[in-house]
Amino acid sequence: MHRSFLGLIVLLLVLGIALSLPFVQTTIAHYFTQSINKDFGTNIAIDEVSISIFGGVKLKKVLILDHHKDTLIYANRIKTNILDGKKLLDGDLIFGDIGLDELLFNLKTYKNEKETNIDVFINAFGTGKPTGKHFLLTAKNAKITNSHFILTDENREIPKDVDFTKLNASISDFKLYGPDVNTIINKLSFLDHRGIFVVNLSSKFSYTKKRIQLENLDLVTKESKIKGTVYLNYKIEDFLDFNNKVQFDAQINSSSIASNDIRCFYKELGKNQHFNVKANIKGTLNDLNLSNLKLVDSKKSQIIGFINFKNLFPKKDQKFYMNGKFKKLSSTYDDLVALLPNVLGKKLPSNLKKLGTFAIIGNTKVTESFVEANFAMTTEIGNIQSDFTMKNIDFIDNASYVGNVVLDNFDIGTFLDRKDFGKVSMNIDVF
Repeated sequence: MHRSFLGLIVLLLVLGIALSLPFVQTTIAHYFTQSINKDFGTNIAIDEVSISIFGGVKLKKVLILDHHKDTLIYANRIKTNILDGKKLLDGDLIFGDIGLDELLFNLKTYKNEKETNIDVFINAFGTGKPTGKHFLLTAKNAKITNSHFILTDENREIPKDVDFTKLNASISDFKLYGPDVNTIINKLSFLDHRGIFVVNLSSKFSYTKKRIQLENLDLVTKESKIKGTVYLNYKIEDFLDFNNKVQFDAQINSSSIASNDIRCFYKELGKNQHFNVKANIKGTLNDLNLSNLKLVDSKKSQIIGFINFKNLFPKKDQKFYMNGKFKKLSSTYDDLVALLPNVLGKKLPSNLKKLGTFAIIGNTKVTESFVEANFAMTTEIGNIQSDFTMKNIDFIDNASYVGNVVLDNFDIGTFLDRKDFGKVSMNIDVF
C-alpha cells in the first residue's frame, strides 16, 4: 500500500513536470485547436504554447483565418494570464494583463455580405439556440506593440475605411461582449494610410452596432491638439453610404488644428494654416452643422457663429452649399481665401482685396454658382450694408449683382481703382 501511494506521487510528479514542458503544452494546444476547428468550423493555428502553474500563458505565432481563408487575426507573440479557469471552460475568456506584439487585425466585410468577418467568427461559437449568452472576452490591461489594424468594406465605393500601421497602444478595462466593445484608451499612436501620424490618442471608447463613442477625447499629432467628445450614430447599413448616412455629434473644446492634418481627409483647405477652434458639430459629412463656432487663425482672422456645409464630399449629382450666420467674421481677402475651402475661397471677387481688413455681421448663402448676402460690413475704406444676390460666380470677376447696397463714407475710388472718384454715401438698388 505504501509503495502504491509512493508510486502514485511519483507518477503525478512526472505528469506535472511533463505538462510544464513547452513541447507537451504545444502538443496539447494543437489538439485543442484542432478540436475547436473541427467542432465549430474555425481555422485557428498556434505554433508554440507555454503555460505556467500560476495561470500565465505565452503564445507564439497565433493565426486565425476568417471564413474566406484570409487573415482575420495574427500575432507574433501573446503573453497573458488567465484569471478564471472555470469561465474559460464555459467559453468566456477572462484575462488579467495581455501583451500583444506584431498584431494584425484585419476586420473586413466581404462583397454581398452584411456581417464582418469577426462577427462570423464569433457567431461560429454559438449553439444556434436562443440562450441569450454572448461571447465574452475581458482584460484588465492590454499593451499592443508594432501592430496593424485594417477596416474594409467591399460593398462600398471606396472599401478601405481604416489602415493603421506603426500601432502602439496601452488600454485598460477592456470588454468584448458579443459585438459590443468597451475600453479605456490610455495611450494610442499610429500612422493613418492617408498620411497623418497620431502621436497620442486617449479616450473612453465604446462601440455597438448603433453607436461609437469617444468620450474625453484627447488627440495629438505633430501639428494639432484636439480635445472633446465624439459620437457616431448609425445603422450598420449606413456605412455603405458613410458621407450621407452616418450621423456625427461632436463637441470640440479649445483645440489647435492644422490644415495640413485636415488635408489628409479633405484636400479643399489651403496648406500650412493653423486654427484655434471651439464648436458643436452635428449631422453627416455631407450635411454638417457647426454651431457655437469660434475659429481664430494664426493671422487673427475670426469666424464666430453658425455654418451649415452641404456636399463637402459630393457625388456627381451633389453640389456644394454653405449657409453662414455670422456674429462676427473678420479677416482680409488673402486670409479668407486661404481659410475657406477652395470651392468657396477661389470664388471670392479679387477686388475685395481693396477692402483691407474687414468685419462682417450677417447671413450668407453660397453655392458654386451664386451668393446671397445680407450683412453689415466695416472695412478700411468705409462701411457697407447689403442685401443682394451675386450670380455667375463661376467667372467671378464678371459676376452679376442684384439687390440693394448702402455705402457709408465708402472710398469707391479706391475700390474701383478710379482716381476721379472719392468717398461716397449712398443707397443703391442694383439690377
